[in-house]
Amino acid sequence: MKRVAVVFCLLLTGVLLMWAQRGRFYMEAAPFEVKLVFPREVSPGKYQQVDARDLQALADDGWELVSVTPFVYLNEERGATTAQRPVVTQTYPAYFFKRVKAQPPK
Repeated sequence: MKRVAVVFCLLLTGVLLMWAQRGRFYMEAAPFEVKLVFPREVSPGKYQQVDARDLQALADDGWELVSVTPFVYLNEERGATTAQRPVVTQTYPAYFFKRVKAQPPK
């Protein structure tokens, strides 16, 4: 009978400890808004870099820069029109921003 009482007390203690920790296991993730900024295509095959003032305006509005990744690689031949023109690679990056969504009052 004592063994059953000890096992029951241990199980009850474990259940109470798990119940006390429920907030740690079931936390809700903060909802985020995501904004993507891509280079603008001005004509077919020609792109324009994202303006630094646009990026700064997003930062001033509370957007956090998460990632910058190359979006377009453009290989162009530059220089004089000789038989061997050097090829220059131009990269146009895309920018990824996030911020916490404003929660409506409950």
